[in-house]
Amino acid sequence: MKAEQSKLTMASILSISMVGGVTTIITGILPQLEHEYPTLPTTMIEWLVTAANLSALVTLLTNSWFTKRWGIKRTVITGLIVSMLAGTAPLFSHQFAGLMFSRLVLGLGIGLFSPHAISLIVHVYSGDRQARLLGYQVGLGALGNAIFLAMAGVIVLSGWRNVFLLYLLLGLVALLAAAGLPEGTETPPTQTEKRPKLPLRNWGFVGLAFVTYLLIWGVQLKLPSLFQERDLGGVSIANWTLSAMNIGGMAAGLTFGLLYRKYHRFTLVIGYAGAAITTFLLLLAHQAGPAIIAAVLFNFIYSYTGPYLVFRSQQGLAPQLVNAMSSWLTIATIISAFFAPLLWNTLGQLGPGTVTDNTLLWTAVFLSLIAVSITMLFIRPHTAPIRKKE
Repeated sequence: MKAEQSKLTMASILSISMVGGVTTIITGILPQLEHEYPTLPTTMIEWLVTAANLSALVTLLTNSWFTKRWGIKRTVITGLIVSMLAGTAPLFSHQFAGLMFSRLVLGLGIGLFSPHAISLIVHVYSGDRQARLLGYQVGLGALGNAIFLAMAGVIVLSGWRNVFLLYLLLGLVALLAAAGLPEGTETPPTQTEKRPKLPLRNWGFVGLAFVTYLLIWGVQLKLPSLFQERDLGGVSIANWTLSAMNIGGMAAGLTFGLLYRKYHRFTLVIGYAGAAITTFLLLLAHQAGPAIIAAVLFNFIYSYTGPYLVFRSQQGLAPQLVNAMSSWLTIATIISAFFAPLLWNTLGQLGPGTVTDNTLLWTAVFLSLIAVSITMLFIRPHTAPIRKKE
């Protein structure tokens, strides 16, 4: 019975990782949403995907307040139920204001449960098992996104609004959490002490994380419109491509350790340079096959940058700063998601092609500049002149 309970606990904890990215479920139906609300600018439509990330920031920053009063288990279950109800609300509301409101409430729910995908593993497990489960957590996040987007690719054939039915699955995760999550997993209060400040180098990692995720949104938000404008397949194909991109990201997460051991800090250059090349290939693709391959390769190679930034930013930090560093990285990625539609629809007006083509062009250029800049930074110490012995 104890072994069964242990398996149930592990399944309930890992299931939280699989639903952490549910805001992206509607990415593939952006063209349909633009058609539904033709008088609204594209930026407003794309904010339906990313607005939940910003509202999640509210409950992420206040999460400790909720866990102190409710405990982690009740906080997680509440977040899952709120997200389920808000996620499915667009089935009944056809006004844009109601749709946007439901997405903002969805984010509040996500901010309640998503931080505990990691914290529960740390609280419940230790040693090798903890390290192994933390590795699974990263892969399961990408796998969960892939499954949801693939299911959206099937469901959308019966009507784009039916995609919101997928949020009902959060109710199943809430039931699993109620049955399997342990009680008493709160962090014990610590004595107040003067906390050291983050080194300047670490703020550089936060800034780079912001830019990194801003660029990946440039590709993900414009992929459905690229497929539509170039007649590369219907909305179902776009969803399946987004799903396959997440599988590519999962593969990168699983192989990051091997790549880092071989190339060390140049892993970051490989990520940015590879993403620049694959974005150029996506821009040049006018058939479905090459476009799908380029999109999947983009997410695969670019997904080496995230683990690198997390890994390197934690090295050498005082124990009191580890959680703070993780929080700032999360905040940077959330804020970048909110600003992405505004930035790319503005920059997309500048260039020789459509907004979609120009966005991909700007993304590729910025990725190239970052790759070159980091390469120069890394090789500079090795090119210093050698002083002659007197």
